[in-house]
Amino acid sequence: MDLVNSIVKAVRILDLLKGHGSLSYIEILKLFPLPKGTLFKILFTLESEELIRRDQASGKYELGVKLIEWGTGARSQLEIRKIALPFMQKLSEDIDCTIHLTVVSHGEVLPIESFESGSTTWPHYLFHGGVGIPAPLHATAAGKAILAFMSQESLEDTLKGKVLEKFTENTITTMPQLREALAEIRRTGYAVSYSEHYEMVRGVAAPIRDNEGKVFASLSALGVTSRMTAEWLPEVALQVVEAANGISRLFGYSASGVRAA
Repeated sequence: MDLVNSIVKAVRILDLLKGHGSLSYIEILKLFPLPKGTLFKILFTLESEELIRRDQASGKYELGVKLIEWGTGARSQLEIRKIALPFMQKLSEDIDCTIHLTVVSHGEVLPIESFESGSTTWPHYLFHGGVGIPAPLHATAAGKAILAFMSQESLEDTLKGKVLEKFTENTITTMPQLREALAEIRRTGYAVSYSEHYEMVRGVAAPIRDNEGKVFASLSALGVTSRMTAEWLPEVALQVVEAANGISRLFGYSASGVRAA
């Protein structure tokens, strides 16, 4: 597959700045000879996106604040994946469901780790969700488990202007319905998706908290409706909540944790 040359050039410029600390336009041009107009456009684009910044006094370029944010986000995701994976594996083996570890990214839920069910009944050919594939907040247990425990301000910002797209007959499509569902999740301590995103697939999710009690991720179990019956859901919820609480404790959450009602 062919590489995108402009992106390759931008990355090499970022690598130069990482190695040298700060460089002027002329210094970059000497280290990485490019047409002057091309280099200027790349630097202008990187600066406008806050990937680099130009010191007004020296005129030199250095790495920008957005790269720090990205680095912090990457480190935190690597850390939570490492901590959560043993819990995910045990939970998957105990209930024979696919387990997802999910965070919010750009207004959607994003699975950052997955432990696949070994069940022959799990419809891999139908279910297209997985690591790195975003999904809607309102139609997934993982998304609702995070939404329910946001501060009122964060919740309003996240939902502002959102259209609640319909995916199945069970999808929540109005704000009053969603707010009612979130209130129920806060009461029980876990969220359920009754085939709201995909037909045939049910999900149960619980929040994961940091040392301050803030919910920053969720743990979810996914299974086919024929196995994840209404009668079995409370038992699944109990185990998902216990696993999520175990992960939260390793992040410093010292309270007794949310219990499935």
